[in-house]
Amino acid sequence: MEIKKKCFSEEHKEIDAVSFCPECRIYMCNKCANYHLPFFKNHHPFNLNKENEIFTGFCKEKNHPIKLEYFCKNHNQLCCAACLCKLNQIGDGQHKDCEVCLIQDIKEEKKNKLNENIKHLEDLEKTFNEGMKGLKEVVQKIENEKEDLKLKIQNIFTKIRTILNEREDELLLEADNIYKTKYFNEDIIKNVEKFPKKIQLSLEKGKLIDKEWDKYNLYSNINDCINIENNIKIISNISEKINKYKGKNKIKINFLQNDNTLNNFIDTIKSFGKINFCNNYSFKECPKNIESERKYEVTGENKNILTKTGNNGYTGTICENELDKSIEEHKWKIRFLKTESKFINIGVAPIDFDIHSSKYDTCGWYLYCKSSPPSLYSGPPYKYNGLKTKIDDIEDEVVLIMNMKKRTLKFIVNNKDKGDSYTDIPMDKPLFPVVLLYDKGDSVEITECD
Repeated sequence: MEIKKKCFSEEHKEIDAVSFCPECRIYMCNKCANYHLPFFKNHHPFNLNKENEIFTGFCKEKNHPIKLEYFCKNHNQLCCAACLCKLNQIGDGQHKDCEVCLIQDIKEEKKNKLNENIKHLEDLEKTFNEGMKGLKEVVQKIENEKEDLKLKIQNIFTKIRTILNEREDELLLEADNIYKTKYFNEDIIKNVEKFPKKIQLSLEKGKLIDKEWDKYNLYSNINDCINIENNIKIISNISEKINKYKGKNKIKINFLQNDNTLNNFIDTIKSFGKINFCNNYSFKECPKNIESERKYEVTGENKNILTKTGNNGYTGTICENELDKSIEEHKWKIRFLKTESKFINIGVAPIDFDIHSSKYDTCGWYLYCKSSPPSLYSGPPYKYNGLKTKIDDIEDEVVLIMNMKKRTLKFIVNNKDKGDSYTDIPMDKPLFPVVLLYDKGDSVEITECD
């Protein structure tokens, strides 16, 4: 917490100081500063603020209440007479062996330096502002990419949920239809519930006609008899259906599923999707001081095309960005754009890989693409020298997979995975994708694989 200085005046000792006079060595409130100015026109009081450190004109060393009148060229620092003292008492003599001059003697030098620094600050301001503008654009681009990625994830899972809901509706409707066709629906039950009363009425009507046959008109009696006979047929038919449906309770309709398939399906859903960090693989530019026979050129929008421009002889370079250890697996592809002999080595190398050296097999882990089948080269502690692999002859491209957790490197050729070529690769130094070219004019492209 900042402790504010108080005014020197006894009357105003509770009021915060707003200025300091180095000649009087006093802190003043606003009222005292207004009185001070007319009486001491040759003094140089300055305002106090949070940004500037308070400069009193006196040495800050302990027990040095002396005015700063000297300049130490060794430390680029103002100092007092006690700082130059040869007695070397406690806190004294720290500049006693330095090149020291009076502050008046350094005046012109510092003034000239100030003009240089002003120009330097102006350039820094311009560079800083341009950098901030570029940084804001990068941040905005990253934010837009993040939102696009999230939207893509949401759209995919919305589609999955829609398909699952549609499938659920199809199965529910199918269940309704099966039960409706294989069994009877509620309407039949409602109609059946009416028949006991109909049977009872027909029975009572029949007994009454039989008892009083001669009392009624013959046509009416015969008509009632016909109605009773028709009712019997209907009731008998329904009775047969009831007995038939009673046997249906032995039929069982199931939702068929395979437990293993279901479990696999659930596991697939749980692990569905992967957010992959995309590296922009860009080759390091050719150093200006490299020998002419080792010159190469980096082109392409992403600086991902490497071409040998110097004479025949191995030239190698690594990528700009190291392989991130926090990402378990890195996967990239080397495609041959132009080569006749395939005198090309591809792999990984540590940060101290030396493109000036011709002994590349002493620094890195490579697949040599020329031999048939391709062979492995690496430096200590492996020292593989032309070790033949199970990899088939290379056509136009190779996929490299570096597992940072297992510390393994493999090469996928012609879509065939022959297993890890290198294991226990040291991780004590940052690793980078690397390419070595021999023939002049050879050209390769490096890209990321999904």
